[in-house]
Amino acid sequence: MAAHKKEPKVRMICEECGSENVMHDAWAVWDVDAQEWSLGAVFDYMHCDTCEGETHIVEVPLISE
Repeated sequence: MAAHKKEPKVRMICEECGSENVMHDAWAVWDVDAQEWSLGAVFDYMHCDTCEGETHIVEVPLISE
């Protein structure tokens, strides 16, 4: 049996300033069976609270210290 390799952890940051204070526009839908909100759809709009405006979010490796 082959061992399953865990995917490396990442951070999502603002492409402009490098802040992790970012958001991605999405919808949540109520799952009656699970009794919790689940992600229904993700949209194109991304926002950085540090820059106070629209941005592009980039994925960078999380470096463990």
